[in-house]
Amino acid sequence: MKFLKFFTIFLLVLLVVINPMVNLSFAQTEKQPTEKEINLYLQKAGYSEEVIAILEQPQKEYIYKEKLVYAYHKTETGNLKETNDNSNPEVQSGDVGIQSLSNWTATLVASRFTTPSVSGKVEFNLDYNWTWDYPPSWTLTDKFGIAWTDDFDAYPSTAVYAYRAFGRHVSSTGVTYAEYSTGNQFTYKDYTPGTGIGWEYDIISSFVKSNVDYGVYKHKGWGRIKIGKYSNKSGLDEQTSASASYFHKQGTLTGTLTFSPTPSISITNGWCYDKSPDSGATFSWNNYRY
Repeated sequence: MKFLKFFTIFLLVLLVVINPMVNLSFAQTEKQPTEKEINLYLQKAGYSEEVIAILEQPQKEYIYKEKLVYAYHKTETGNLKETNDNSNPEVQSGDVGIQSLSNWTATLVASRFTTPSVSGKVEFNLDYNWTWDYPPSWTLTDKFGIAWTDDFDAYPSTAVYAYRAFGRHVSSTGVTYAEYSTGNQFTYKDYTPGTGIGWEYDIISSFVKSNVDYGVYKHKGWGRIKIGKYSNKSGLDEQTSASASYFHKQGTLTGTLTFSPTPSISITNGWCYDKSPDSGATFSWNNYRY
């Protein structure tokens, strides 16, 4: 009888010890989706090859994880340069053709949540991606943001941005390339409820990696925000517009992004900033009868 009691206690202790180890083992062996699997999902969810190529991997992983579907996108190209740029040899050359070459590309992508996190709401995800092929003389704190119509509420905790700088080093042995990245930064700077949200970051002209100095020749970044609005249950279709803009600082005064439900974005102390071409998107949705 004593032996049976001892054996029972032994088994209970053993189960307590082994159970967390089993759970940990399952967690460690849980299969993560491959890049190919993620891209395949995006294709099936309506995203074109163009959009898939533009979105960064963390953005695509989020779309895959949340099971979003494509709603709309628009890509804008243009020219963004410092107003008083006297250091860029392309500008100094006086060649109007060179000065007018597009160095700015930006895309605004709207995605729909198939399963809203709040019952009765219609929810969308807005991604703003930009690429600037330009070495600015002023490297201070730049800003960018997204505005929208129809009083959609943002979920501020979902706001995130990232910035990458592409550098090159020229030596007698050749040219080497490297990247600098902020990684994903879950924060925001300027926010107007129901209208828009914006970010800021420190743009750089050079960085050091493995004791090598790299001069930056290209910049890339993106911002993401989730927005939602309660359906009025009318069953009617509606359209919502969004707009995104980037502001490059080249002055001592700091500005604050201001958002308008038209939609548009401006900045205080605007004379200290050069503004990118706007990127806009219009997407449709339905006031579902829940």
